[in-house]
Amino acid sequence: MTTQENRFLKKVGKNIAQHRRKAGFSQLDICAEIKMEKPNLSAIENGRQNITALTMLKIADAIGVDVKDFFGSPSSSKKHE
Repeated sequence: MTTQENRFLKKVGKNIAQHRRKAGFSQLDICAEIKMEKPNLSAIENGRQNITALTMLKIADAIGVDVKDFFGSPSSSKKHE
């Protein structure tokens, strides 16, 4: 995996985690809703696992956000270098 791809996965994962926490959900809440194992969601949120489009849609629906929200910059992070 290239450095750019790694940064992208970390950014998306960080955004997923941020939106999940903002909505008041734990990882276990989301996992129960979308029938995913917690280690998989943790790996996605930490940028260690490449997420599929359908999994992203399931997570977004469970949190109550649009998939596109996962691609913006988290409010606490720096802009793309």
